Amino acid sequence: MFESLNTLNMNQLEDSHKGMRENIVSAATEVFSRYGFKKTSMEDIARALRMGKSSIYYYFKGKEEIFQAVVDREANLLRVKVKEILESGLPVTEKLRSYVKMRMDLIKQLSNYMEILKNDDLMNLELTEKFRKKYDDEEITIVKQMLEEGINRNELKVKDLNLSALAIVTAMKGLEIPLVTSTMGVESLNMVIDDMLDILFYGIVKR
Repeated sequence: MFESLNTLNMNQLEDSHKGMRENIVSAATEVFSRYGFKKTSMEDIARALRMGKSSIYYYFKGKEEIFQAVVDREANLLRVKVKEILESGLPVTEKLRSYVKMRMDLIKQLSNYMEILKNDDLMNLELTEKFRKKYDDEEITIVKQMLEEGINRNELKVKDLNLSALAIVTAMKGLEIPLVTSTMGVESLNMVIDDMLDILFYGIVKR
């Protein structure tokens, strides 16, 4: 009986801890979006939560760890959408188109994730590159998975899987800043993406 009560209390404590972390991340998301990483202080986050700064340190080591949790949560939105595309019955070329368009459209809404992608002065360079590498590696794995599916379904002919995946991810990243920071509408954005993917799929040499 006492063991069951202890287990219950531990579970309640863990749920409470998790809930408080979620509250901090939610509040910090808004604060970072408004001021950016560099100008946001722990005091700003504490003020948004209406709690003491020292209380936040019980859940997070500091601003960088909170920011990482914020960006991870935004990245999870991408992961959910990606899963839907990967599990769809679309031809692989259409999956790739859907993936790139969804990614670009969603990134426009994810201001903190976008700050990681475009800001070399975000925090110390080593940590910034660590963030970027994590998400770059994830994207290369996703694209490789789609390319492998295309090969297995005899839809694609890929000479080098790793290089092809890297080429597609690099092309997407090259479009991030000009597309996300422009006033380009959805229709124009989709046309640019379609042109880029047609070049990747079919080349530019007239046969």
